[in-house]
Amino acid sequence: MTYRLLILWLLGYAAAWTLLSVQLDPTLPYDAVEALNWGLNAEWGSPKNPWLVGAAMRPAIWLPGIPLNVYWYAGHFAAIAIGMLGVWLLARRLSGSRRLAWLAMLTLNLSGIINFDIIPYNDNYLLVMLWPWMLLFFHLAISRSANWWPAFGVAAGLAMMAKYSTFAFVYFIVLSTLMVPQIRRCYRQPQFYLAVAIWLALVLPNVIWLWHHDFAAFRWVGSQTRMQLNVGVLRSLLMVFYPLLVLWWILRRAGAELGCPDTRPTRVLLWVYLLPLGIIAFWFFFRIGGRLTEWLQPFFIVAPALLAGCVRQLPTRSLRAATIGLLCAALAVYLGYAAVMLGNVRNAGQKMVGIKAFSAAVEQHWRQRYGTGLRYVGGAYLSQWMTLYADSRPQVITRWSNDLQPNIYNAHLDAAQLARHGVALFGRLGETCAQNDFDGALAQWPSLHIDRRQEMSFRADPQEEAQTLCVAFVRPNG
Repeated sequence: MTYRLLILWLLGYAAAWTLLSVQLDPTLPYDAVEALNWGLNAEWGSPKNPWLVGAAMRPAIWLPGIPLNVYWYAGHFAAIAIGMLGVWLLARRLSGSRRLAWLAMLTLNLSGIINFDIIPYNDNYLLVMLWPWMLLFFHLAISRSANWWPAFGVAAGLAMMAKYSTFAFVYFIVLSTLMVPQIRRCYRQPQFYLAVAIWLALVLPNVIWLWHHDFAAFRWVGSQTRMQLNVGVLRSLLMVFYPLLVLWWILRRAGAELGCPDTRPTRVLLWVYLLPLGIIAFWFFFRIGGRLTEWLQPFFIVAPALLAGCVRQLPTRSLRAATIGLLCAALAVYLGYAAVMLGNVRNAGQKMVGIKAFSAAVEQHWRQRYGTGLRYVGGAYLSQWMTLYADSRPQVITRWSNDLQPNIYNAHLDAAQLARHGVALFGRLGETCAQNDFDGALAQWPSLHIDRRQEMSFRADPQEEAQTLCVAFVRPNG
């Protein structure tokens, strides 16, 4: 019955949050524009992330009948549910108690990381899905059977190809195989070498891509921070990990005794978690920028399970009231998010909603003039949103350059395609056609010539004033 109830909870959680987000979220985040573009390129890397972020969007490209917003939200919350299952199993494995496993998993409801905070990201939701399983398979491999090493190789390889921060875990796991005698025996186990081979097969294509693209992703990460004392690290840590204080209070109140884990594999797992977390926090203590909270959020997902593993004596009092309280917290967060969206608090329910009507209007003008679908767009920032919201799903015309390293680009394009299908070029917001020459947008395609310019009105949301934007059309000759 426990497992049936667990699966029902996870399925219900994912379905409820998907339905709420699809109905109330006004627009998809810019991360969806990035992920869709990287998925269209289908390369072994991207300017910001490894290849899994783009690969996760490929089914949306193969199945055009599924609305992108449905795919985005459903995919996110399906991944969250898989990650929550991993947290439950990890906590059950470390603590030996199903009650503590439920408590650890439900503690996640005190944080927005598993619901509204995760929606804007095209990478963190993959870490939330994969990190609990990666640590679970590692623990099983060093405590139960070497047959779990290949599963660890798969989870670690995929997690690293979702976001490079996974390397922090992998590095200290490798160190543990060298420094801990009980784990060092893995070098005599063929399953370990199979795991290494799987990991390399998943990671090496991205290394080659980085080599050919001037290590663009690493350069982007480096450009996000600068040297400066950052005392806000402590605030960020508190904002991310405060639910652990609640869980600690619940356990202490129930009579549980907490301390360093008794078993060596669990102690190793704890240090594999704490050391990279400490190093990242220390690094950001001397650097400002880089969205530290975004880096820390995935670390929280496994923290309740690890705290459950530190319980040396099980609670002597009932955890029923605490469990009901955490369930109520999940409902309160759900209803609170709905209230914020319906009440349009801080414009949350109308943010960037005007891009939908604007995309439809541009595409309508194109069809009326040329009688064909819009295949390519270029120019200023708003053109990138057309790839998401125009019904014909056009692609951008920017090509890759190691010098410019554009975030959104087209890896499979030539001048003949553009000449055949034409292009819609977008000027800068707030400028008339007389102020835009589009020379920058056409610099890579000197053979293309503008056929028509048209001034349009763009309003990001109902609360903002309309702004002028010039759209220029390059006639299709196909």
